[in-house]
Amino acid sequence: MHGMEWVKNVNGDARAAYALTLMEKVMSTIEIYEWYPMVREAINMCWEWVEEKKHSGDELYETVDNEDEDGLIYIEGLSFIGDNAYGPQAEYVWSCAVDAVLYTARQAYESEQDYYPQPVEIVTDEYIDEEFMGKMKKIERFQEKWAERLKQYLLENYPAGSEKKIKREEMIDLI
Repeated sequence: MHGMEWVKNVNGDARAAYALTLMEKVMSTIEIYEWYPMVREAINMCWEWVEEKKHSGDELYETVDNEDEDGLIYIEGLSFIGDNAYGPQAEYVWSCAVDAVLYTARQAYESEQDYYPQPVEIVTDEYIDEEFMGKMKKIERFQEKWAERLKQYLLENYPAGSEKKIKREEMIDLI
């Protein structure tokens, strides 16, 4: 299946798990930075939503953007400009993390209500296919075969309408 066709044939959990699993494979790129724990916590919360619906769309969204200005979008202002820039690899991973969290928040919002904040609205299935995957492919550790294997597995095991629970470990072990 080309482009986003596959997404229409899997459930919302599988959509979120796709982005989160790919994130897990590239997270080590940013482990050396002081902001890594923030990213790690946001991704963990997303997995908790996938596995047990533990957080609301609002709670996930607030890990990215909130009134305290300690969400993931505020890392960008601190880190990617000037002499102490972290470099493009870290920026791609950070940006993909923001996308993955917003995409998971979108799945959460869709299961709760019809409304979501504008930044979440932008992160559609097509956005994940084009923008997120475009950045993912620029990360040196990334391997295209991971995405293909994941898509196939999700299609076979988590079809649209399926209530089957996804487990983080199972997804990460797959690739």
